[in-house]
Amino acid sequence: MALYDRDYMREDEPTLQERLRRITAFQWFFGANIVVFVAQFLFGIGASMHGGQFIPDGGVSISELTSGKVWTPFTYMFVHGSVGHILFNMVTLWFAGKRVQDLYGQKHFVLIYILSSLVGAALQIVAGSLIAQQGDAYLLGASASIMGLILAYAVAVPDEEMTMLFMFVIPVRFRMWGLAKFLLIMNLSLGVLGMVHVLPEFLSSGGAMVAYLAHVGGAIAGWYYSRMLGYGGLPPNLESLGSTFKAKTNRQPAMAGTRRSSRPVVELDEEAIRRQNARRDPVVDLMRDEVDPILDKITEQGMHSLTDDERRILDRASRQISKKEKN
Repeated sequence: MALYDRDYMREDEPTLQERLRRITAFQWFFGANIVVFVAQFLFGIGASMHGGQFIPDGGVSISELTSGKVWTPFTYMFVHGSVGHILFNMVTLWFAGKRVQDLYGQKHFVLIYILSSLVGAALQIVAGSLIAQQGDAYLLGASASIMGLILAYAVAVPDEEMTMLFMFVIPVRFRMWGLAKFLLIMNLSLGVLGMVHVLPEFLSSGGAMVAYLAHVGGAIAGWYYSRMLGYGGLPPNLESLGSTFKAKTNRQPAMAGTRRSSRPVVELDEEAIRRQNARRDPVVDLMRDEVDPILDKITEQGMHSLTDDERRILDRASRQISKKEKN
């Protein structure tokens, strides 16, 4: 009998519960989009045909909300109207979603996905339907969520370079922050043209309304959320920690590019640390042992030089300090 055939050398097969526990938030959300589309498009579950056009249920609009379907702002982000629609969205979700989850963690991935979608729907309905009188748009798709994820990722790693096949043929190399700014400006421009009713028909998906303002709202939500976590600059509550740490820094503007006109200057009072941490406060230990070397690195090389692990340490320290201040 081979060694690995013996009972004591075999690994137990994971149970169904263990397998489910290993599924990440990104995998759940990605799978939900696929399952909903297959159920609606192939099996007609929760969908109908009007004039030969496929109309899935679960989209959000003013009429849907006023008829009592208050859940649609949370369902429209998983509903798609065509094969091309879901194919493009899932490709971009695979690109942005996995990276955001790896960088921010599962909880923040979920919050960015949902909040970006909600803000996007709100902006499209208020600005497009109510203010600009574009009509009662029936919003579908994960595009607003994906825009939020792209902006969140670009804020965290603005200098990361990637190659993209334009028209699936021409390789184009870009930096993440450059791509994010381009997508934001393009959608904002097209959204404004739609509001004043001068948007060319070929930019409106063959006559169907494209929710450009929803994309803008999602992007803003993703950018703002990542900034509140401290990405794109030092977390606000790491700039000072009572009388122990005094950090004086000229941080770059929130929507600035990757160039820095000045470096943060960090002052550390080690004697104050010993006095203040007589009771071995874990937050102070974290600041001294892990955060301070990162602040030194920022002083010497800039925020863009941080690794993903170092950004996570800053995020963790920021949250612990916030919790300490509340107590």
